[in-house]
Amino acid sequence: MKTFIIIGLNPQGLSMLRLLSRAGHHVIAFSDSKTAVGFFSKYGDKRLFSTIEELKKQISDLAESSDEKLTCIITSGVLLAWIVSDYPELYELCNVQSGPLPLIKLLAHKNLMYDFASSKGLKCARFVLLSDYRPGALQFPVILKRNYEIHLFFKVKKLNSEAEFREFVKKIDKKDYQNIIVQEFITLENFLNVSYQGYFIDGEAGCVFISDQQRRLSSGITSFIKEIRDKEILEITNKAADAFYKGSGYTGFSELEFLYSIPDKTLYFIEINTRTCGLHSVLVKKYPNLAGLYNEPGNFPAMIENTEQIQWINIARDIRARFQSRDLKHLSQFFTSYYDILDRHDLKPFIYQFLWRI
Repeated sequence: MKTFIIIGLNPQGLSMLRLLSRAGHHVIAFSDSKTAVGFFSKYGDKRLFSTIEELKKQISDLAESSDEKLTCIITSGVLLAWIVSDYPELYELCNVQSGPLPLIKLLAHKNLMYDFASSKGLKCARFVLLSDYRPGALQFPVILKRNYEIHLFFKVKKLNSEAEFREFVKKIDKKDYQNIIVQEFITLENFLNVSYQGYFIDGEAGCVFISDQQRRLSSGITSFIKEIRDKEILEITNKAADAFYKGSGYTGFSELEFLYSIPDKTLYFIEINTRTCGLHSVLVKKYPNLAGLYNEPGNFPAMIENTEQIQWINIARDIRARFQSRDLKHLSQFFTSYYDILDRHDLKPFIYQFLWRI
């Protein structure tokens, strides 16, 4: 039995908590919120922290009492950014996924991330930092989003004109301008929102799941996905992902997001999540022996693959997404998809997400 540390108890943190606990490992999971969905799980040793100093103290105590270097898995984008800026020594104390730290620091800033992706031959929409924006610099519509994972009153905002842009920007504190990116909106009529999830060791993929994010909340959070089986799309996506990760040394779970234009078969890079992403629980359905990735660090086990075409749904999100878009089509998907969060052997997280509106 090994001891693992998880930081972040959002849905993907819950997925990792269940995965490692059921494989017989001792899991200590940290959350900065007692309403995080994974905090209600019956699995693992769950602990709260409110400051980075509290987290440092608890992890230092664990590291000192362990006979071997502990593996730490970060599942929250906000907490990852917090650790990279205020607790980088964690990468010396533990075997941290995701890593290596210099790469994570670079990819944590979207402007540097897009430069990195472009250098690898991926197609990206034009952008500038809000602090550098000047009228006429980009073509409208544009989107505003965080350049770095900080707390803002919005996640992504689409703006259709210069006048609309100026009005919205008035609501933003000027000190945050350098942390916000302005990017041209990719206007496509017939397209797929492609998610490429994988687990990597030194930049090499050991298991991959590619899906179409078919339904989302207005905030951009995905609620329903369907596995992509089209060979041409898979080939194009895998080629782009291989180019992105090659030589990077990346280790851990990760997700690349793309827009795929169906008419001209063009793939546009959107972003990377350098951690387990919000769709992570689908990997457990695709690869039943996924926990085996942690049995022999540095080596990929022979992965068992579910050959059926997989659909995945987060029920709470999907209900809200359908109300937002007034979409009542294909309601059978609630009964034919694999569920995120819902697990009959660990029901409390599913129940409490509705009470706490997670």
